[in-house]
Amino acid sequence: MMKFNQVAIGVFLLGQTLSGAALAASVTLSGSTVDFTFDDTLLGLFGQPTLSGDTLSFTPVDFQAESLNGAGYSLTNNTMNIEVSAHDGWSFSTVGLVERGDYLLLGGGSTADVAGQVRVYDVDRPLTDMTTGIAATAALDQTGPGTHNWTADTSADLTAWEDTRTVNVTVQNLLLASTSGQTSLAFVDKKYVGLTPTTFAVSPVPEAQVSALMLAGLGLIGWQVGRRRIIGK
Repeated sequence: MMKFNQVAIGVFLLGQTLSGAALAASVTLSGSTVDFTFDDTLLGLFGQPTLSGDTLSFTPVDFQAESLNGAGYSLTNNTMNIEVSAHDGWSFSTVGLVERGDYLLLGGGSTADVAGQVRVYDVDRPLTDMTTGIAATAALDQTGPGTHNWTADTSADLTAWEDTRTVNVTVQNLLLASTSGQTSLAFVDKKYVGLTPTTFAVSPVPEAQVSALMLAGLGLIGWQVGRRRIIGK
């Protein structure tokens, strides 16, 4: 009986492991000039994305931070990784990020802020990377009843990476709310994240044009050889 129980437990644990592995799925969404690949179980607070053109959009519903009545700092953070591959005939120009949300500040000593960073590296050359910070376009300092909108953006310039085919994009997001007064409230949330790699067309030399150039070169060499023979006579 003991041996049977051990086998049953082993089968159960193996089933749990396999089912857990099955839940992790690599998803690829094909855009106009790039493909996005990600593990849909590791997106966390960002939620599942939608794709339009070359913009991968997230609409989180629980990405927020709040502090009440002098509770001090409240921090919410999340990080995701997206692999982006350029289609044949295209090369990366920039990787841009736009974020939007709202906030509410009531009472003295209430503050809110958004921050984070975008880190991009070449998958074929991991030591080649670039980091750019995420910051709100205007201070989150409006107080009083009613929520106020905020926007943040950033962009990584990849034009120097001419031969890069695939990049990994890490997006780290931070939301901060703080209160120091006895009757105060600070609330901030994220409602939209849009990741947009921009690309430009690479114009390869057409095969027919290459052949014509080769023939022209061979003809020039033949002419020079013949001319030397004539001069030598």
